[in-house]
Amino acid sequence: MSGKNIHFLAVFIGTIYCLCGCGGGEKNQQSTDSGNTEAKMPFFREDYETMTYNDEEYKEALSRPYWLGNVLYNETAIPFSRDGEICASLLYKPERVIRVMDQTLSVVYEEGKDYIVDKENKRLTIPSGSSISALSPLVAEAQEIPDGYEKISGGSATENKYQVWNSGGKGNFVYTEGPLFYGKYLSVTYAYDIEELSGNSFNRYDENYLPTVRAKLRAGENITLGVLGDSISAGCSSTGDVLHVLPNTPGYVNQLKTEIERVYGVNVEVKSGARGGTTSGWLLTEDGKSSLKTVRDACPDLCVIAYGMNDGAPNPVNYGEAFGENISALMTRIKMTSPTCEFILVNSFPCNELYKRQNGIFDEYLEALSFLESEGGGSVKTVDMQSVGLNFLSVKRYCEIASNNVNHPNDFMHRVYAMNIMTALYDYKNE
Repeated sequence: MSGKNIHFLAVFIGTIYCLCGCGGGEKNQQSTDSGNTEAKMPFFREDYETMTYNDEEYKEALSRPYWLGNVLYNETAIPFSRDGEICASLLYKPERVIRVMDQTLSVVYEEGKDYIVDKENKRLTIPSGSSISALSPLVAEAQEIPDGYEKISGGSATENKYQVWNSGGKGNFVYTEGPLFYGKYLSVTYAYDIEELSGNSFNRYDENYLPTVRAKLRAGENITLGVLGDSISAGCSSTGDVLHVLPNTPGYVNQLKTEIERVYGVNVEVKSGARGGTTSGWLLTEDGKSSLKTVRDACPDLCVIAYGMNDGAPNPVNYGEAFGENISALMTRIKMTSPTCEFILVNSFPCNELYKRQNGIFDEYLEALSFLESEGGGSVKTVDMQSVGLNFLSVKRYCEIASNNVNHPNDFMHRVYAMNIMTALYDYKNE
């Protein structure tokens, strides 16, 4: 970011933070707990060899950072067929697979009959005669589409419909809001080797950030949570908020509400100005002002601002400096009605590589958000979902974390959004 624009941003937001009374801000730290031990992990299950799957335990763990333990509930994986073999890749080496279910969490598969655990290769293999169905790895690139799906050129790609997109000449890829991908998900619960968490990119709790809202929560005060964002923050592609199919998992915003209420024992009122298809500058326009007013009038204690996907992909409409100026302007407007409001700024998870036309644009956004954090005196925290998503994509195909195969997180990724943001609000290790 140029000195001229840094100066502009500093002047633009500097006056509002004197109202916060917060100190001790520092750069966003990503988690690098390479020396994780069981003692540092409050959710470590020593009984993982004998533990059974429990619905109530899953509900409690839904939005709780799984990386503070050794059990991952319902990771999504797609069995892909290639060269006569069918395999579903896992993020980590499984010490023990506890349960494998379908997307709806209502069909339970049998080890040995429906799947075989390949620990060393971090995957499940699907034997002949299994009741688990597979996809060709070419489906995502609009080849070898299964029977029963209809290609359309426009309109709503829901139910059994899909579209074929091409962006920037990189090749074709499928867009769908139907079950072409999410209908093939396996939901895998397993205990994993914690050594594989080394160098992970998750956010880490830091007591120097968001002290005002955390003090209110610790005192048992109810809070108002404002949300400004695009379709991701509106819950798109979550089975609960938008698709309304089993297992009805809420989008990350509603998960945040529930998890804050669970850990602090308070009530959280959500006021959202999130709208699908919008960019960081939309709320500053005439069309967006009513949505911004909804959040401003609520005088939020905490505001999540999560833009970038539509700013940067496929064709950037806002580069790093313009993006940062837009986010700063939104913060200023919120501060006018709620001077003690604190902020969590989210750098979006990745889009499909075939959808993206300019490399490095999300790095620019992270730089702009990190600058705003550094100027915020502890009242601003950046949470980077881009690095988390890229970490997952070193193992997974994009359609395994985004069920529309373009830019919307699936249920599992919405959960990880909520988990990662919660680490900015709650010290799971000590509270």
